[in-house]
Order: sequence, then C-alpha cells, then structure tokens
Amino acid sequence: MTTLYEKLMKNMNSPIRYHKIVAEGLDLDYYERFLTGPESSALMEYMENNVCYLDGRLTQVKVFGQYYPIPRQQVAFGDEGVSYKFSGTNVPALPWPQPLFELKNKICVARGVDYNFVLVNRNGEDHMGEHRDDEIELDKMVPIASVSLGQTRKFVFKHTDVRKKLRQIESVKLDLHNGSLLMMNWPTNEYWYHSIPKEIKANNVRLNFTFRKIK
Repeated sequence: MTTLYEKLMKNMNSPIRYHKIVAEGLDLDYYERFLTGPESSALMEYMENNVCYLDGRLTQVKVFGQYYPIPRQQVAFGDEGVSYKFSGTNVPALPWPQPLFELKNKICVARGVDYNFVLVNRNGEDHMGEHRDDEIELDKMVPIASVSLGQTRKFVFKHTDVRKKLRQIESVKLDLHNGSLLMMNWPTNEYWYHSIPKEIKANNVRLNFTFRKIK
C-alpha cells in the first residue's frame, strides 16, 4: 500500500498553498487543506481506534502550586528519549506510530523541518486556556506546526501587552478546519498568547497534533 508520504513525494511539483498572516510580532502560515479528505479520515480513524491517552498525574498541570486536571485528553509521540516539560508536567514521548511518522515527514517535505516530538490533544467542547509555547527546551527559532482534524474550532491570538493592559492591539482569530496546518513562526510565541475558547455547540471530536523541535 502506498503511504501518505510516498504519495506526497510523487507530487512534489504541486506545492500545497498557504495563507500568510502577519501582525506586530506575529508570523503565521495557514494551510487550510494540508491533508486531503481521505488522508484526514484515515488518520482520524487510526487515532480513534488505536491510541490510548495518558492518565494520572500526566493529565494535570500545575498552577500556583496546585495541580488541576487538563480539560482534554492528551498523549505524546517522538524520538527515543524525548520528553516535553510544561506547567509542572513532564510528558514522555511514546514511539512514533507509522501514520504520525508519515505526517511528520509530510510537514518536513513542505517546510524543511524534521520535528522530533508531537503532542496530541483530543477534545470536543473542551477548551485550551491562553498560553505561549515558550518552554526553555524548545528551539524557539523553529516554527511550531499544528495540524487539526475533525471539528472546526476558533483559534485566538492575544498580544502580551493586551493581557498586561498596557495598550490595545486587535486579536487575531482563525478557524482551524479539518486537515489544516498552522505554522507559528518566530517570533510569534515571544509576543502572542494563543487559546481555543469554549464553544458549547462544538461537541464533535477534534484532534490536534502540535509538532515541536525539542533541543
């Protein structure tokens, strides 16, 4: 059977189009149709039928000395020995499943970055609070790649000066569609927080794959 990566390599003369989004200190590339419909469906089916998500302490984050449950399911994959530390939690990478290894390679061909870690979040009407992916073990010059499957959700960027009430800067809002890829280029995570607000009616399954380069 021909893999997703092999199919991509056969069509290298047809680059995937993206939309450039820029603001003060913000640089994004949005590929609305990075994955085809069949590719998205196949990956969603694999994840729903073959992946077990983390439990116990690995489902919590530490805020002001207290641990709180994460309002979504998560699991991580990557190269041997790689882990990701955030909010008092150290998430180890499980070995790459073949479909995610192929997805990693597809991003590498399109963008020239060979990622060594991916954090997978599964949610329905759950949300993600405002945060920056600025942990010290990340190579901040390498863009963070975010692939979405399933339910379309709103993705909101807010400048750090707005959070500090120093000045008014308009938020940047995107609809992350099924099969899309969002590249958060430097220096976006230096100046902008991002979040997925609560949406009561958005109760279908959404998967998000956030690829990172861990130093």
